[in-house]
Amino acid sequence: MAELTVEVDPEAVGFDPDRLRRLDAHFARYVDEGLLPGWLVLVSRHGKIAHLSTYGERDMEAHLPVETDTLFRLASMTKPVTSVAAMMLYEQGAFELKDPVNRVIPSFAETRVFRSGSTVNMATEPTVEPVRIWHLLTRPG
Repeated sequence: MAELTVEVDPEAVGFDPDRLRRLDAHFARYVDEGLLPGWLVLVSRHGKIAHLSTYGERDMEAHLPVETDTLFRLASMTKPVTSVAAMMLYEQGAFELKDPVNRVIPSFAETRVFRSGSTVNMATEPTVEPVRIWHLLTRPG
């Protein structure tokens, strides 16, 4: 694996170095509060690495720090990857976040929601408003 290094000045590709430091500080709190053992953040633009930072431990028992070649186990990445792709399309003006989902997925036109019952005998009712793209990007699950 090639070694990761910063390749371009963040300002040269439109990033504010102060905001990148704020990003690091934000995630450092996750480690400091015991929510994560460690992390690696890489920000790139136009295929060039503009920001690279690590914090915390890759091995908590041996107290080994996260390094730029640390391998992480990833799970359930469908939503984050899809959300990033959707936001790229949003930035290109392909849709608005308040657009109804049925504009791009017609089967969402007749959406119903759970009202009562069990998985065997479920009662549903029509939604009171259309499911919007921002709903899909902000709801857990």
